[in-house]
Amino acid sequence: MQRWCFLSIMATLLWGIGPPPSLRADNGNYQNYLVGDRAAGMGGAVVATTNDLDACYYNPAGLANVTGSRIALSVSLYGIYRIWVEEGLGPHESYKAREFESIPSTFGSILKVSDEISLAFAVFTPDKINYNTQRSFERKPFVDGILRSDYYSVTLDDSTTWVGPSLGCKVGERLSFGGGVYLVYRSLDDKQDWTYLFTSEYGGEVIRVFSRQYRIEYTNYSLLGLFGARYALTDTFSLGVSVQAPTLDLTGDGQLLYGASLGSPEDDFLISAENMKTRNQLPTRITVGAAYQESCVITLEADLTYHFPASYTEMWGRDSWSGEMIELNTRRKGVLNLNLGGEYYVIRNYPFRAGFFTNLSSSHDVDLDEPTIGKEKIDMYGVSASIGNESEHT
Repeated sequence: MQRWCFLSIMATLLWGIGPPPSLRADNGNYQNYLVGDRAAGMGGAVVATTNDLDACYYNPAGLANVTGSRIALSVSLYGIYRIWVEEGLGPHESYKAREFESIPSTFGSILKVSDEISLAFAVFTPDKINYNTQRSFERKPFVDGILRSDYYSVTLDDSTTWVGPSLGCKVGERLSFGGGVYLVYRSLDDKQDWTYLFTSEYGGEVIRVFSRQYRIEYTNYSLLGLFGARYALTDTFSLGVSVQAPTLDLTGDGQLLYGASLGSPEDDFLISAENMKTRNQLPTRITVGAAYQESCVITLEADLTYHFPASYTEMWGRDSWSGEMIELNTRRKGVLNLNLGGEYYVIRNYPFRAGFFTNLSSSHDVDLDEPTIGKEKIDMYGVSASIGNESEHT
């Protein structure tokens, strides 16, 4: 049995454009990260050519073309981000930052059962956000003789992991099929604290303090299926298609807290709910791709992915104080994303890869009368590149 290990360190740039009203994680973007070694370098455009562990995520039919049993590891470092939220902190207070780090990883193994059949087991982290920041604004005029100072802190830890088996099977020389079933685990911890301090302009005496706090914590487990096919038109042209079924919710729980102090006890309010039920629904996804490939020379591929619309309640439960039902809803519209990628072997065993991809938001425009989770609309565009060395075992 041959054993292979792939290690990749990637840098990807994303530009976000949009005016969201808060800094919450966005459930509406589907390509925040590119999964796998080769796919990350090629902008995620691998549905028609993948033949390694990343096939478990993009197109399981590619597993049938694996040349031998192997163990694969991919670690992708995303460390260059520009975040801009117009008036994200309030009127005339835009939020700008460059600090954003994450290391999504892929690990698994492939067993070549026969010339026609391959089995795989993989662990993916296709989405992960970890962010912690505190900021303050100097005192500024509010009304005559009164100055206002703003302070806030944000902590966000949101990650999704897929775990499960896949199978790829050849049917003749040019056609292959594949499928996989995955347990999807999502964990979210979102905390925000805001304080507005009003002081006299000359004496510095505190006149009033406004504050608000926001907490959402939850975990969720669900199942999804992924199926794919790949067909080689000629020795150099190939087509690929994959279909991701919508997730089947299993179980989940969480808690929510929202409170505000408006300077006097009669104006304060608090919403608190524990033991809430949760749902993390990924909609149906269909990807089609076409590629031109000369083995160990050059590859060019273009993929189109359509994510179907979805509407569901993400958290629900009763307020601990009033007993009223609280529901946080998510609505997603259909969205089409593009992936373009290329691979060129500068010299034998040294591939250079580059790609472009869109990460358009499926979120609807904000409706202030309908509270929802993570519905901010942010369209993103990304580029990726990598250079590597391939040897017998790495």
